[in-house]
Amino acid sequence: MSVDMAQEALFAGLVFGVALAAAVVLTGRGRREYSVAGGWSTRTGTGTRPSALSRAADSPAAWTAAFVVVALAFGGAGVLFVAGGDVPAELAAAGGAFLLAAAVLVFALYVFYGTFVSARGRGLKNAQAALLGVWALGSLFVLAVTLKLLGAF
Repeated sequence: MSVDMAQEALFAGLVFGVALAAAVVLTGRGRREYSVAGGWSTRTGTGTRPSALSRAADSPAAWTAAFVVVALAFGGAGVLFVAGGDVPAELAAAGGAFLLAAAVLVFALYVFYGTFVSARGRGLKNAQAALLGVWALGSLFVLAVTLKLLGAF
């Protein structure tokens, strides 16, 4: 594949990604009131005004913006990591380190939150569900240390 064809493919991918993001934003049906089974809401029924952080946690726009920022950060780090001789070696190494650290963080948050919501859905209280989430992360850490000691990586 020639360089011009590769640039055209990258440009076409960018245009398609922007069009897909625009389609998702434009076809949204507005704010939906629902909660995850076993989940919770930061809304209070007592008439008190929730904090700015609580309002942001309940806002689909805030979650969407956070996702876009994280996706752009992953994309930028990926471009730095695979850029080759076009960028200094330190930047390429920093991009790779960021990708690794961010992927581990996203995976850990996914495991913790999934375990937490699952435990809440089964009737456990917040503290018990948090304990199970931390226990799941600790189990994965022990597994990683064991595999490292066995020479798996």
